[in-house]
Amino acid sequence: MGQVVKFNFPSTNKNENTVYEHKDYEDKLIRIRDEIEDYLCQIAVNESDELAVALAAGRYATMKLAQLTGEKNTKSFVDDCIRTTLNN
Repeated sequence: MGQVVKFNFPSTNKNENTVYEHKDYEDKLIRIRDEIEDYLCQIAVNESDELAVALAAGRYATMKLAQLTGEKNTKSFVDDCIRTTLNN
């Protein structure tokens, strides 16, 4: 899961008045992604239920992304994630 997924989202955090340089924001996204993936993997092992963890994480992610970026961008992002998985 270590691939960097391309993103076309604004690099602005709406909760802060901070605009990141593209490279800084990409580094931040990679760090957060890696930390959350490690955490989710650990929960899946502890619970012995990868499907439950994937469903919960996927539900949260798709609902939040749809709110923040819209349906079209969310579907495109999810499609990119699926293609990345199938190509590994």
